[in-house]
Amino acid sequence: MPISARFTPALNDDRRTAARHTLQLGVNGHADGSDPHAARVLNISNTGMLVECPLALAQGDVFTVDLPRSGECEAEVVWADAPMFGCRFRTELSDGALAAARLAGKAESRTIELAPGSPADMEDFGERLHRLRSERGLSLSDVADRLGVSKPTVWAWEHGKSRPIERRLASLAQVLGVTPAGLQPAPPSQDEIVARHRRRIAEMYGVEPERVRIMIDL
Repeated sequence: MPISARFTPALNDDRRTAARHTLQLGVNGHADGSDPHAARVLNISNTGMLVECPLALAQGDVFTVDLPRSGECEAEVVWADAPMFGCRFRTELSDGALAAARLAGKAESRTIELAPGSPADMEDFGERLHRLRSERGLSLSDVADRLGVSKPTVWAWEHGKSRPIERRLASLAQVLGVTPAGLQPAPPSQDEIVARHRRRIAEMYGVEPERVRIMIDL
């Protein structure tokens, strides 16, 4: 289950030449692109975690993790493929500290309304972009290279943090094999609605979507 988080830059002082960051779990950042320190912990274990964020982290970077009700520990970036970063804890988390961290994600869960036709069922621009890209077998880098933009830029489009400028939409549509109008959100089919809610429920409970069964009583 993803955990909202936020990187807080540490202020420099006379004894420190480089700024250090603290990652606070269970703290929401602004997802509209105005907050460059917003982050998500996609997976966490006793030994490390997978972090998604727009910061330019590099392999070997060390930062502090502020765990809810469990204190602080240090983590090191062991691999970087922006916007994804694999991090290893300098000291393994206890089972209690890990449970407290995961509770931060569960606390963010909300009841899912499964009534079709609601705004939440509509495919937004980022979801449509991700689906069209996946259907054509293109990676984020493939799209970025063809448009002459960075990989994090395409990632930000898909995650709703920003949108491409108007003059770039035609080129994006061509890369994806659709017309510019085809990039506009469209109402999903009933099967797509069920599949989307299955994925959302799976994220809430930390299981694979294949383990979620939805029964429709007609």
